[in-house]
Amino acid sequence: MALVISEAQTRKLIDMQTALKLVDGMFRARAAGKVRSVPRRRLKGSEKQLNMMAAWQETSDLICLRAYAGASNTITLYNGRTGQIQAIIDMGYLSSLRTGAATGVAAKYLAPSNTKTLGVIGPGWQATFQVEAVANSCPIKEVVVYGRNPKRRKEFIRQMSKVVKADWKEAETVDEVEAASDILVVSTDSSTPVATGTSLKEEALIASIGANATVKHEVSNNLIRRMDLIVTDDLAAAKADSGDLVEACQTRIARWEDIAPLEKIVADGVPQPRPKRIFFQSNGIADEDLAVGRYVLEQAKKKNSR
Repeated sequence: MALVISEAQTRKLIDMQTALKLVDGMFRARAAGKVRSVPRRRLKGSEKQLNMMAAWQETSDLICLRAYAGASNTITLYNGRTGQIQAIIDMGYLSSLRTGAATGVAAKYLAPSNTKTLGVIGPGWQATFQVEAVANSCPIKEVVVYGRNPKRRKEFIRQMSKVVKADWKEAETVDEVEAASDILVVSTDSSTPVATGTSLKEEALIASIGANATVKHEVSNNLIRRMDLIVTDDLAAAKADSGDLVEACQTRIARWEDIAPLEKIVADGVPQPRPKRIFFQSNGIADEDLAVGRYVLEQAKKKNSR
């Protein structure tokens, strides 16, 4: 019988450190050709839109179908041999956890060698996972936060300073947070660019999280133009969904053939000589869902067998 695992249960079965290891391992499996996936597809209803994507991993022989519409957000795990459903798992928490973990993995391999300061543009729900993931991957000593709403900035710092021990500061402008950041995480729901790239350090990693649809834009063409290397979690997903990269390639600021998949970086390392400014585009892929979902299923089975 298939297990049905709630959001509350998932919170008890996995943490960020575990998610980081699982997502890192998933990218290594992708590099070895042991994962197959289908990028996000969308189907519009009368009011809501269904988003779907899928992945399969050779080691577990599990097929993961991710589907979400409105407040409904689940993965269904199938046995790759029999087709039987093994679990239906609520992704409310896991989706944010694995998205944070993907940035944490990118930071592990792509952050400047002397990274100390993490900058955040967009202090919302997803940013909490981004900060925790990066702080678990890099020796963060300082976090600088910018958001248009001062009250939200202060509340974000109040909450997250309990999770990540660092020197927390508010930035009053985008330029201020860009100039301070060794790693800059942009996590918004904006349709117009927020990060301009005009004040970046000579060495920096910029991670864009929110521009996972062609109508969304978080970073300017100027920022992308200043990058020495562009990396993404999945090229096919980026070509379909990344508003910023699609526009940059259409205007010939960037070229798809020059954009590196993250699994290549994880498996082979950063190209040498090491690029100084690196841009990471996170799209959110079913491979990541499968990595954390498989673990949650295993832990739930162990708990039920006691």
